[in-house]
Amino acid sequence: MARRTELRVEVDADEVSVLDGYCHAHGQDRTTVLRALLREWSEKQLHVATVICRVARRNPGGPEPDRGNPA
Repeated sequence: MARRTELRVEVDADEVSVLDGYCHAHGQDRTTVLRALLREWSEKQLHVATVICRVARRNPGGPEPDRGNPA
């Protein structure tokens, strides 16, 4: 099972009303909907970062150029 972290936020009541309406219309709970939204957003951001690294010819997992050379 994936490691989980609790996330607490305050949002405007109008935004929660829209969320609750969506949840009621689709028979889902807030947690399920919010997790799906965050997962989709995270996947898109990872894709953007990957494309930027490819275009810039960078390897974020590769060795740092100055690593091992103390200043």
